[in-house]
Amino acid sequence: PDAVGPIAIDHTLATRHLITQAPEYFGQWRPVAAVHTGVVGSTGVESAELIQALAREIKPAVVIAVDALAARRQERVCRTIQVSNTGIVPGSGVNNARAALDRQTLGVPVLSIGVPTVADGGSLAHEIAQQLDGAQCEALDDLSQPFIITTRDIDREVADTARLIGYAVNMALQHISVEEIDLYLS
Repeated sequence: PDAVGPIAIDHTLATRHLITQAPEYFGQWRPVAAVHTGVVGSTGVESAELIQALAREIKPAVVIAVDALAARRQERVCRTIQVSNTGIVPGSGVNNARAALDRQTLGVPVLSIGVPTVADGGSLAHEIAQQLDGAQCEALDDLSQPFIITTRDIDREVADTARLIGYAVNMALQHISVEEIDLYLS
C-alpha cells in the first residue's frame, strides 16, 4: 500500500538531462527530475533531507510529492486522489510522522498528490459502533494499539492509480498524449 510514490515515478518522464543532451528534440520540454527517496529505516536519510539537498542543488520551480495516505473510511481507499499546494507529512496517516515536505522546509512550492491506500481499523470500528447506536463492543477495547486495513487487491489498485498519477504529471508538464508517454516509457 505504500508504493504509490515509487510506482508513479516509474511512470514519470525524467527529462532534465535530455534537454541539455538532445536540445534539438527536447529543448522545448520542461526539465523534470524524479527521485524515489526510500524509507528512513532502509536509507538512514529522511525524505525531507534528501529533497532539501536536491532542491538546493537543482533549484526546481516546484516539487511534486506523491505519497500514500490513510483514510478514516474503507470506501475511500483507492477511490480518490487528493491534490494540495500545502505539502505533505510522510507517515503522518499511520502515526509515523516524518519531516514535512512543504514550502517552508524545501524553499519552493510543493504540490502534493496523495491516494488513500489504507484505513485506520480503530476509526472504522468506532464508526461502526456509533452506527449501531453506540452499542458496547468488547472487541473495541482491543484497539489500544493502532492497526491498519487495506483491500485484498491493493497491489493492483496501487499500480493502476500510481500509473494514472504518473501519466497525469507527464501530460500536465509536457503536454503530450498517452500514446507518446507509452512510447517514451517503453
